[in-house]
Amino acid sequence: MTPTESPPKDHSTRNRVIRALLFVAVGVSLVVTLWGMDLGHLWAALKVADWRWLVLAALANVASQATRAIGWNAMFTEPRIRFPLLVRIEFAVQAAAAVSPEGVGEFVRIGYLLREGIARTVTVTLMLVRKYFSSLGLVPFLVFVWWPGSDVPGWAVAVAWLYVAVLTVETVLIVRVARTPSAPSREGRLRKVVFDARTALGPVRRPRVFAEVGAAAVATRALDFLAAVAVAKALDLPLSVAVLVVVLLSIEVSNILPTLPGQLGTFEAAVLGATAGVLGQAEGLAFALVLHAQQTLPQIPLGMIAMADTSILRNRSKRNSS
Repeated sequence: MTPTESPPKDHSTRNRVIRALLFVAVGVSLVVTLWGMDLGHLWAALKVADWRWLVLAALANVASQATRAIGWNAMFTEPRIRFPLLVRIEFAVQAAAAVSPEGVGEFVRIGYLLREGIARTVTVTLMLVRKYFSSLGLVPFLVFVWWPGSDVPGWAVAVAWLYVAVLTVETVLIVRVARTPSAPSREGRLRKVVFDARTALGPVRRPRVFAEVGAAAVATRALDFLAAVAVAKALDLPLSVAVLVVVLLSIEVSNILPTLPGQLGTFEAAVLGATAGVLGQAEGLAFALVLHAQQTLPQIPLGMIAMADTSILRNRSKRNSS
């Protein structure tokens, strides 16, 4: 090492502290989330529920983490990220997101991918693209809302059309921005960030990648729909396909609202609004609580295991390289 070079920094202590704080935050947030629920009502609903349908809903939730990872795998053409690692990262991100306000869990993704050599600008850009595809994946299911005789309220039909209109505008913007960028003629941090962001969209310009990410998004939404069907079956609730799609649409729209950890409150309000006029208030609340628990509770322990597993693999890799 020459005198002008500085020794490499050891971030192991800082990383351990960050992981410890993350585990504490997950645990505390889990307590806060469960404390706010009507556990008595939830237990009453679970006592009469068919546990086999609930297991199917939980398995659909777990499988959806893999389909999300497939979407990310399609976008990472260079450098390639190992698919098992992407799955573990997805579980870790969803665990953090399950007990925190919308978007906070994505900071976990940025940290993990940064260790894999993916710049923050690239990760943030692909996060926005992945969110777009996630929203786009719900569009095929809106056919049931528009289908004659679906008997869904007029506001739901209007929201579905507005949803498609917003996605159409986003599609036009992404297509324009995704064009091959030219190097900035002048230096500047902002110009470099914009150039890096547009460069990160390179894989999306390829039809094969676009189709793979879109197919993964549709598969994820299909698993979400399967989970909603399974919860309705478990509670023996008379919910049609169109109403269940409206439930998913309402949850998707509610994601833009400020919320407590794990979407507590806004999630239940969205489900109650979507099922109003079809279910009584008590039945609607039971469906909302069980559906929310199905989306949240399986992710937390699996995500914490994934975080620990990823840390162990990283430390083992460091020891082998030293």
